[in-house]
Amino acid sequence: MLRSGGLGRVAALYAVLLAPAIGCTDVTNMPEPAPSTGLDEAVFRCNVEPILARQCSYTACHGIAGAALRVYTPGKLRATAPRDLDHATAELTPAEHHANYLSATGFHAAATDPIDNLLVRKTIPSSEGGFAHEGGAIFPGTSDPQWLAIYAWLSGAGRCP
Repeated sequence: MLRSGGLGRVAALYAVLLAPAIGCTDVTNMPEPAPSTGLDEAVFRCNVEPILARQCSYTACHGIAGAALRVYTPGKLRATAPRDLDHATAELTPAEHHANYLSATGFHAAATDPIDNLLVRKTIPSSEGGFAHEGGAIFPGTSDPQWLAIYAWLSGAGRCP
Protein backbone atom coordinates (compact mmCIF):
# COMPACT_ATOMS: atom_id res chain seq x y z
CA MET A 1 0.00 0.00 0.00
CA LEU A 2 1.36 3.47 -0.91
CA ARG A 3 1.40 6.18 1.69
CA SER A 4 -0.08 9.59 0.94
CA GLY A 5 2.01 11.27 -1.73
CA GLY A 6 3.71 7.99 -2.62
CA LEU A 7 2.21 7.79 -6.11
CA GLY A 8 3.54 11.26 -6.92
CA ARG A 9 7.02 10.20 -5.82
CA VAL A 10 6.89 7.10 -8.00
CA ALA A 11 5.84 9.18 -11.04
CA ALA A 12 8.66 11.66 -10.36
CA LEU A 13 11.16 8.79 -10.10
CA TYR A 14 9.99 7.37 -13.44
CA ALA A 15 10.28 10.81 -15.05
CA VAL A 16 13.86 11.18 -13.81
CA LEU A 17 14.82 7.67 -14.94
CA LEU A 18 13.10 7.79 -18.33
CA ALA A 19 14.06 11.34 -19.40
CA PRO A 20 17.50 10.34 -20.74
CA ALA A 21 16.00 7.35 -22.56
CA ILE A 22 13.33 9.47 -24.25
CA GLY A 23 15.97 11.74 -25.70
CA CYS A 24 15.41 15.09 -24.06
CA THR A 25 17.43 17.84 -25.68
CA ASP A 26 18.63 21.20 -24.53
CA VAL A 27 16.80 24.21 -25.88
CA THR A 28 18.93 27.18 -26.76
CA ASN A 29 17.40 30.56 -27.50
CA MET A 30 18.98 32.67 -30.19
CA PRO A 31 20.49 35.88 -28.81
CA GLU A 32 18.55 39.05 -29.46
CA PRO A 33 20.27 41.58 -31.71
CA ALA A 34 21.51 44.74 -30.05
CA PRO A 35 19.00 47.63 -30.27
CA SER A 36 21.51 49.61 -32.31
CA THR A 37 21.57 47.00 -35.07
CA GLY A 38 20.48 48.65 -38.27
CA LEU A 39 20.82 52.23 -37.07
CA ASP A 40 23.66 54.14 -38.65
CA GLU A 41 25.97 55.69 -36.05
CA ALA A 42 27.51 58.11 -38.57
CA VAL A 43 24.05 59.44 -39.50
CA PHE A 44 23.24 59.73 -35.80
CA ARG A 45 26.38 61.78 -35.18
CA CYS A 46 25.87 64.21 -38.05
CA ASN A 47 22.06 64.57 -38.03
CA VAL A 48 20.53 63.45 -34.74
CA GLU A 49 23.09 63.99 -31.99
CA PRO A 50 23.28 67.77 -32.64
CA ILE A 51 19.49 67.98 -32.30
CA LEU A 52 19.48 66.03 -29.03
CA ALA A 53 22.35 68.15 -27.72
CA ARG A 54 20.57 71.39 -28.63
CA GLN A 55 17.02 70.44 -27.65
CA CYS A 56 17.26 67.78 -24.95
CA SER A 57 20.50 68.02 -22.96
CA TYR A 58 19.46 70.48 -20.27
CA THR A 59 20.50 69.44 -16.78
CA ALA A 60 16.87 69.31 -15.65
CA CYS A 61 15.99 66.98 -18.53
CA HIS A 62 18.19 64.52 -20.42
CA GLY A 63 21.50 66.07 -19.42
CA ILE A 64 21.56 64.04 -16.21
CA ALA A 65 23.17 60.63 -15.73
CA GLY A 66 20.02 58.83 -14.57
CA ALA A 67 17.74 59.82 -17.46
CA ALA A 68 16.41 57.10 -19.74
CA LEU A 69 17.68 59.17 -22.65
CA ARG A 70 20.96 60.58 -21.40
CA VAL A 71 22.80 63.09 -23.59
CA TYR A 72 26.43 64.12 -23.02
CA THR A 73 27.27 67.63 -24.22
CA PRO A 74 30.15 70.08 -23.78
CA GLY A 75 29.57 72.41 -20.86
CA LYS A 76 26.87 70.19 -19.37
CA LEU A 77 26.95 66.48 -18.59
CA ARG A 78 30.21 64.63 -19.27
CA ALA A 79 31.01 60.95 -18.91
CA THR A 80 33.70 61.73 -16.35
CA ALA A 81 33.82 64.69 -14.02
CA PRO A 82 35.85 67.42 -15.75
CA ARG A 83 38.88 68.65 -13.84
CA ASP A 84 38.49 72.25 -15.06
CA LEU A 85 36.44 74.50 -17.35
CA ASP A 86 38.54 73.64 -20.40
CA HIS A 87 37.75 69.95 -20.02
CA ALA A 88 34.09 70.66 -19.24
CA THR A 89 33.67 72.59 -22.49
CA ALA A 90 35.94 70.45 -24.69
CA GLU A 91 34.55 68.54 -27.65
CA LEU A 92 32.93 65.23 -26.79
CA THR A 93 35.20 62.24 -26.70
CA PRO A 94 34.57 59.33 -29.09
CA ALA A 95 33.32 57.34 -26.09
CA GLU A 96 30.79 60.08 -25.21
CA HIS A 97 29.55 60.25 -28.82
CA HIS A 98 29.12 56.49 -28.83
CA ALA A 99 27.38 56.54 -25.44
CA ASN A 100 24.89 59.11 -26.81
CA TYR A 101 24.27 56.84 -29.78
CA LEU A 102 23.66 53.82 -27.53
CA SER A 103 21.37 55.86 -25.28
CA ALA A 104 19.24 56.90 -28.25
CA THR A 105 19.20 53.44 -29.82
CA GLY A 106 17.87 52.01 -26.56
CA PHE A 107 14.47 53.30 -27.63
CA HIS A 108 14.71 51.51 -30.98
CA ALA A 109 14.18 48.05 -29.45
CA ALA A 110 10.81 49.02 -27.96
CA ALA A 111 9.25 50.13 -31.25
CA THR A 112 8.91 47.95 -34.33
CA ASP A 113 7.75 50.89 -36.45
CA PRO A 114 9.83 54.10 -36.30
CA ILE A 115 6.66 56.21 -35.96
CA ASP A 116 6.04 54.52 -32.59
CA ASN A 117 9.51 55.34 -31.28
CA LEU A 118 9.46 57.58 -28.21
CA LEU A 119 12.19 59.77 -29.72
CA VAL A 120 9.66 60.97 -32.30
CA ARG A 121 6.39 60.55 -30.37
CA LYS A 122 7.38 62.44 -27.21
CA THR A 123 8.73 65.41 -29.14
CA ILE A 124 5.49 66.47 -30.86
CA PRO A 125 2.13 67.71 -29.54
CA SER A 126 -0.62 65.21 -28.82
CA SER A 127 -2.67 66.85 -31.57
CA GLU A 128 0.02 65.58 -33.96
CA GLY A 129 0.06 62.07 -32.49
CA GLY A 130 2.59 62.80 -29.77
CA PHE A 131 2.84 61.25 -26.33
CA ALA A 132 3.08 63.01 -22.99
CA HIS A 133 6.50 64.50 -22.32
CA GLU A 134 7.47 66.34 -19.15
CA GLY A 135 9.36 68.89 -21.22
CA GLY A 136 6.37 69.44 -23.48
CA ALA A 137 6.43 69.29 -27.26
CA ILE A 138 9.87 70.04 -28.68
CA PHE A 139 8.81 70.33 -32.32
CA PRO A 140 5.54 71.78 -33.67
CA GLY A 141 4.77 68.65 -35.68
CA THR A 142 5.88 65.95 -38.06
CA SER A 143 6.87 68.42 -40.77
CA ASP A 144 9.58 70.01 -38.60
CA PRO A 145 13.02 69.43 -40.20
CA GLN A 146 14.55 68.32 -36.88
CA TRP A 147 11.75 65.82 -36.28
CA LEU A 148 12.14 64.57 -39.84
CA ALA A 149 15.90 64.06 -39.32
CA ILE A 150 15.29 61.88 -36.26
CA TYR A 151 12.53 59.95 -38.04
CA ALA A 152 14.71 59.42 -41.12
CA TRP A 153 17.52 58.03 -38.95
CA LEU A 154 15.13 55.64 -37.17
CA SER A 155 13.75 54.57 -40.57
CA GLY A 156 17.19 53.91 -42.00
CA ALA A 157 16.68 56.63 -44.59
CA GLY A 158 18.91 59.31 -43.07
CA ARG A 159 22.06 60.40 -44.88
CA CYS A 160 24.94 62.63 -43.85
CA PRO A 161 25.34 65.72 -46.01
